[in-house]
Amino acid sequence: MIAVLETSGWADVAVGVAAIHALRDDWASQDRLRELALAGEPVVIREAALLAVALAPGHLPVLRQGATAAQREVRAASVTGLRADPLARPLAAHLLASDPACGVRAAAAALLAGDSRYTPALRRAFEAPLPSPGVDPEAPRLEGALVRALVREPTVMEQVKGRLPALASDVRDFVLEDVWARPEQRPYVRSLLAHEVALVRASAARALRRDPEAAGVLLDLTRDPSPLVRAAAVSVLGLDAAAERVRAARLADASEHTSVRVAIVETLRAGEEDMVRALLSDASPTLRGVAASALRDDAASVAARRALLDDAEPFVRARAVSSLARQEALFDSLMPCLGDPDPHVRRAAIEVLRRYPPATPLLRQYIDAPSPVGPAAVQALRDDPGSLPMLRARLRPAQRVERRRRLRDLARDSSSVAGVRALLDDPDGLVRADAASALGDVGDEAIARRLDDPDPWWRAVAARAVAGKADAREALLWRFGDGDSAVRAAAAEALSGDEGAEPRIRELLDDASAAVRAAAITALTRDAGSVERIAAILDEPSDMDGDPAQLAAARAIAGRPELAGRLRAVVERGDYAAEVTRVALESLAPAAAPAEALLGMLDDVQELDALRIPAARLLWAEGQHRGAIIARMDDHSPALRAAVLELLGDDASAVDLVRARLRDSDARVRAAAAAALRRRAPTDRGVALVDVVDEMRLATGGRLHDAPIPSQSEPCLDGDPRKDAVLAWLCARLASDERGGAIAASAEVARAEVPWGDRDAYLVRLPFDQEEAPVAAGVVPMHNLIETLAVARRLTAERPPSIWLVCADVAFSDLAPPELDPGAAAWGPTYFGARIGRSR
Repeated sequence: MIAVLETSGWADVAVGVAAIHALRDDWASQDRLRELALAGEPVVIREAALLAVALAPGHLPVLRQGATAAQREVRAASVTGLRADPLARPLAAHLLASDPACGVRAAAAALLAGDSRYTPALRRAFEAPLPSPGVDPEAPRLEGALVRALVREPTVMEQVKGRLPALASDVRDFVLEDVWARPEQRPYVRSLLAHEVALVRASAARALRRDPEAAGVLLDLTRDPSPLVRAAAVSVLGLDAAAERVRAARLADASEHTSVRVAIVETLRAGEEDMVRALLSDASPTLRGVAASALRDDAASVAARRALLDDAEPFVRARAVSSLARQEALFDSLMPCLGDPDPHVRRAAIEVLRRYPPATPLLRQYIDAPSPVGPAAVQALRDDPGSLPMLRARLRPAQRVERRRRLRDLARDSSSVAGVRALLDDPDGLVRADAASALGDVGDEAIARRLDDPDPWWRAVAARAVAGKADAREALLWRFGDGDSAVRAAAAEALSGDEGAEPRIRELLDDASAAVRAAAITALTRDAGSVERIAAILDEPSDMDGDPAQLAAARAIAGRPELAGRLRAVVERGDYAAEVTRVALESLAPAAAPAEALLGMLDDVQELDALRIPAARLLWAEGQHRGAIIARMDDHSPALRAAVLELLGDDASAVDLVRARLRDSDARVRAAAAAALRRRAPTDRGVALVDVVDEMRLATGGRLHDAPIPSQSEPCLDGDPRKDAVLAWLCARLASDERGGAIAASAEVARAEVPWGDRDAYLVRLPFDQEEAPVAAGVVPMHNLIETLAVARRLTAERPPSIWLVCADVAFSDLAPPELDPGAAAWGPTYFGARIGRSR
């Protein structure tokens, strides 16, 4: 069989994430992990890569750079990975105060916890109102991080007590355990056992598990009306005889809430094994499964747990498999569980058999299985040297286009076509489809025979594969009567452009299936005799949200001036599927567009970008409502902001608005702003920074020397003959590689700034966005700023200058860095700057 490993990848993105975590210590994967941490897609891949490289000192620049990413998940992962980086704390304080995402601020709060210098910043964040979880689901996480960071602050503690019922359970438990650790606060914790909120009573019970004075009260709580509280109480009871009797009675009481009995089983104590063994045959699958897990070290119950491998409930089977992890003599009997119909049972079997060498070849077959099986297989094979090449291949996404091209080439070669045919039975549906397409392109008989296959999936694939083959027309026309709508649709698509088949295709315009009607419309797009019938489909009632026939009809009549009225009506009605409306919008001429409907779309922040953007373009071209469009420069949608910037073009009256968008948080908007500014004023040529510092003997061959900083604790630059050299070195450090060695060849300074002289701001321009800079120029802006700031903060001046790295391909005259206080920093995403402190 032909190997498709090198052109396959993440059949499930969870497999890619699992591969990243599995290979975090694999030396051969470090470069690829770095690439993914810098620019991995989708977001979950980059997030996983950042967390994977967090413990490697060499990847510190990548983590620092991730804090400027547009995606909140990436910023949060980067900050989490920087916990051991003391130089990153000013950055974390900035994010805590200004980042719009609660998850990022939570990571920043955790990083700053325990550092008294940032207690005021943490208190300000704690005392400020938080968004509701409906606005930002990470708001409870931020509150929890702030509470954990400030729990030992006396004034804050009083505020925390008032918020106990609203805190997440894990945060509430943390707070109460910390409070109980202070003897003077124990009466307060005991008083919470009578709190009106059951969740608070449960947390208080867990906090008092080490309190000998609370034993009697905890026994009383086992009769609490809330099962949450009873479950907490029975799990923390002492080891005395009274506690044993209560636990035994509750476990034996079939009328007791399942959560209470589960809590007892999960805190199994010596002497309770017989009672728990009895639960292996309980009527409740939850109790059977939990009991199996609790008895994993119990030799007397091995046979009973093995019998549960045939239980009717997947939860029980999965728990039974996991409970036998230490019974190596039974591993052969667990092998069939790899074929269990439930994925969670298969995952449990993989996790147990990872230490059983005879199972390794089988485990490799599951690497690309959907979650949770595939990720479990990846983790299971992480320590198997023979599986490492397969795991490394999963660090790259699927390249289906390349796979299709390669299979077509192989299908044309008589020596390899048999291998492509073998892929028609591959377990991966996409591989089967691509193999069928490749064989169809060369007219292979293996595909033609599938037109009569009993499986409709194969009939549909075969129909598409023989599209355009003259000798297949009759067979395809025969499939117009197929009982499966997917086959009829595939046959219609395959006959698109065949004039001889058009009369029969028109009959499908009345097919009961919308998908078949859509395929027929697409096939008849060039048939002038069908235009009116196709246009009429837009007026027919549809009970489908996103009717494919209406979408195909809109596409078919788009660009026909005589039918513009039909498309205008689609926009005015406003009740068509979004994709149908988008097609109508993009095909209308500005003069034919209904302005009132377009303004309504533009003002509706809940509307899709796919509609608001073409509405804005039509209104702009019409010329009467440009003010309403410019007002959308502050819209919440980055895509719409970027579209507005593209419309502004070289409009001189809006240049300040465009310059301001160079500092937008989204890379698409920054790119659009830079493009608009270049249309007005092309990028000018500055002086290569590397040449300047070479002439000043601060570098040799483009490699930066050590900082020319005096050794005194707070050197003042005023009157110091090395002032120019120091400022030039700081600029060069901002624009050098992550080790501060090689200066970026593309970094330039304005001609007016050479020689340096006495200026308020020194700008170094890098003609790339900050997200492109690490790859395009070898510069990691956020990392360089942190390293440069560590030096700049040791300097002072009576009139302190600022030093800037500007990541934007625009003219120097369009650069406008923000105001900075002495000793402060600007953290991007376009202007990365530090200002020297003021002399005392």
